[in-house]
Amino acid sequence: MNTEIEGVILAGGESKRMGTNKSLIKLHTKHLIEHVYDRLKEQVSHVSINTNQTIKIFPENIQFQDRILNKPGPLAGIQAGLFHAKKNWVQFCPNDCPFLPINLVEKLSFCIKDKGPTIILPTLYDHLEPVFMLCHRSLIKNLEDFINAGGRKMELWIKENNYKTVRFLDLKAFTNINNLSELAKVETENN
Repeated sequence: MNTEIEGVILAGGESKRMGTNKSLIKLHTKHLIEHVYDRLKEQVSHVSINTNQTIKIFPENIQFQDRILNKPGPLAGIQAGLFHAKKNWVQFCPNDCPFLPINLVEKLSFCIKDKGPTIILPTLYDHLEPVFMLCHRSLIKNLEDFINAGGRKMELWIKENNYKTVRFLDLKAFTNINNLSELAKVETENN
């Protein structure tokens, strides 16, 4: 566990493709978000949840809403997470990736240096996994300016900053579940 890093689960989306709150869909016997929470809590000092509707299976005092309300997507959750953070580094994870690596924070945080990157994120076979970023709190104003200027593309914002990537090889690690057919496929493969 890294006591200098806190975790934020991004659960503020509308879950349009799922048709219901994705956090509360069950994979086997646990809600999707519980899988993420259980894997992340062992890696960071504490975990909070960015959500725009209260998730009753978690205490309300660890949940917070977007601060920018014009639906800029996951960037709004990241901005809110940086705003609420007590630590300098925040590990973000989406609510729909039940197999996130149990060594995610360890591998990403290895790259923190005195004058190193302000964003560290995994790649899977040269594909960026931006919603799993480890991000420094100092970027909050930079991110607000990007969003206020109409920016919505996470990768574009990342590439405008000092970022570093860390290679991961496990295809399953970043599997996200967007709809019921993806859920059924994951359930079948993991029985």
